[in-house]
Amino acid sequence: MKANFLSLRETELQPVFSSLDSIVTSYLSLNKKPILLFTGEMGAGKTTFIREWFSRYGTNSSINSPTFSLYNVYDSHKFRLVHFDLYRIHSLEEMENLGFEEIWGKEDVSAIEWWQKAESILPKENRIYITIASNNFENRTYTIEWSEEEVS
Repeated sequence: MKANFLSLRETELQPVFSSLDSIVTSYLSLNKKPILLFTGEMGAGKTTFIREWFSRYGTNSSINSPTFSLYNVYDSHKFRLVHFDLYRIHSLEEMENLGFEEIWGKEDVSAIEWWQKAESILPKENRIYITIASNNFENRTYTIEWSEEEVS
């Protein structure tokens, strides 16, 4: 597992975005569908990160939290992003009935907030872990981890 750690202000995210771009592009070039797994406390900036990162690809969509819809789909000139928020899911049975496992790792690029609720039904491959930790009001630490063997 390879990892990058950066402690930055939200206005300084370009190095994190560049790293993530490179990793996602590597997966897509091998015809693998990456699954971005976001970890962070409530209010850590998971949706903001996804919005800022994906908006750089020229999407015409307004990227917002799918907390109540459970998922949103966004298109860009590079790829489609399916953004999931599993916060409101209460059981694995409920998760299985939604059929999300038919999308994860099989279609497009998936970004999943609160992914731990689906750990047992998520594909084990194509995972990219993004952890956001608040250091203080202005700074956050961003960690990206992925399997280097999957993209080489």
